[in-house]
Amino acid sequence: MPRTHAAARPRAPAVGRGSRVALPVLALQAVTSTSASAVDVRPQDQAPLSVAVTATGSVERAYAWSIEKAADAAVRSTDSTNTATFRYTVTARAGAMTESGWALAGALTVTNPNDGEGGAITADAGVVTTLGGGSSCTVVGGDDLVVPAAGQLTLPYTCTFASAPSGSGTVDATVSWDPAGEASSASAVGSAPGSFTAASETNQTVAVVDDRTVAGQRVVLDPSVTWSTGLVRTYTYDLALVGSAPGTCRAYSNTATLDQPSGADPTAVTTVQACAPEVLPAQAFGQATGSVKAGCQGTVRTRVSNRTAETVTYRLRVGNKVHRIAVRSLGHRKFVTSGRALAKVTLKVGSTRLDRIRIPQRCEAPMVLPDTGLRAASS
Repeated sequence: MPRTHAAARPRAPAVGRGSRVALPVLALQAVTSTSASAVDVRPQDQAPLSVAVTATGSVERAYAWSIEKAADAAVRSTDSTNTATFRYTVTARAGAMTESGWALAGALTVTNPNDGEGGAITADAGVVTTLGGGSSCTVVGGDDLVVPAAGQLTLPYTCTFASAPSGSGTVDATVSWDPAGEASSASAVGSAPGSFTAASETNQTVAVVDDRTVAGQRVVLDPSVTWSTGLVRTYTYDLALVGSAPGTCRAYSNTATLDQPSGADPTAVTTVQACAPEVLPAQAFGQATGSVKAGCQGTVRTRVSNRTAETVTYRLRVGNKVHRIAVRSLGHRKFVTSGRALAKVTLKVGSTRLDRIRIPQRCEAPMVLPDTGLRAASS
């Protein structure tokens, strides 16, 4: 009987040195799927940075002053002691207050709340102010600063001003960075009030001094005057000045000074003259003199001379009539009045009697009346 043969099994190909073996397609797809699942990392949420800022402003202040001086008279006659007394008034005034050298400084602190590996953030920081005055602020190390994870970074800053800023405002610090995720940028702002305090004050307090007509002499009228808006201080004193030879005047210059700690001292000068009157032979120096004469027609003639330093009022009594005659210092005056025959005539200054007479009896009428030029009628 013929032998039946079974179906032949396919033989595995021989694997020789340098031969390549093709893997099943199903196995290749499985390897690819497992590799993709291992590297899939999504962006994590990142907390923002925060920034705080401090600010201290300074300014230099200078205070202006002025001074005035006046006397109650430019010329005055000396008295019986050959002195004349003048009253001087010194006035100190506060002027303008000026400011310069404005400056602002402080520090900004950036805080990073993110911790863990890769939590450090690179950022930029800047400072601006609303104080105006052409301000320009610079942060030291403000570019590409690295804020450590769960840490802080503090940077100093300074601001300068081209002109006078406002008295108050704000200082604003800004920090910006490139955050994780889809956003292209992020920023945080911190603010602090900004103002200026005086770093130096020039001539805030001064002294008021006077030489009282003696050059180089220092008489302190006020040792300490402190500047304030609209301040006016007045000082008054009397000074007796000696005259010169009779009929001449002596000039005196009197200087007041504001003694400042810095710079030129403001001064004010006033000049007066003490004049000694010329002494007449019939009149004693420093006295008020006078005399009266009367004619038989009842005319009373008075001559007065005031040699004192003040105005004098003479009192002339003619019978029951009283006349008051005012004569200024170093003045002379004639006064004419009339009275009845035999009337008493008295001239006084205060309680001092200068002269006393009596009007004589009426005289006979002259051939020609003196006042009219007419002839008198015969009896």
